[in-house]
Amino acid sequence: MTLESDLNFSIPDIEQLEDNLHKAMLSGDIALLDEYLNDSLIAIDPFGRKLNKQENLDFHRGNILKLDQIDVVDRSVKLLENAAAVTWFGKLTGTYYGEGFSEKLAYSRVWSLRDGRWTLILIHGTRITM
Repeated sequence: MTLESDLNFSIPDIEQLEDNLHKAMLSGDIALLDEYLNDSLIAIDPFGRKLNKQENLDFHRGNILKLDQIDVVDRSVKLLENAAAVTWFGKLTGTYYGEGFSEKLAYSRVWSLRDGRWTLILIHGTRITM
């Protein structure tokens, strides 16, 4: 599924967007990440820092965050009018500022359909410590 869409979207369509996002994150595809992140994105990373779109892209562009694996254990999608809310739990493995990590995380994302394009307007990540 591309970013272009009509108002007839389904849970599998949103799951495909999420899968494409994960592939872009793993491969460091900055161009696709740039398309998927809304210019007014608000992102809260697992450390509680608020990031805008450019800061988020810089983490990937500068290899500050390099992901090797994303294992989604549980994902749910709630369809809204012209939007979709996604939550998922899983494990991320990679390097952050050159240090290896493997963390259990929970994420919430809100995709918005505006002018025929799907983009992320909100991302929130939380470390799972239990």
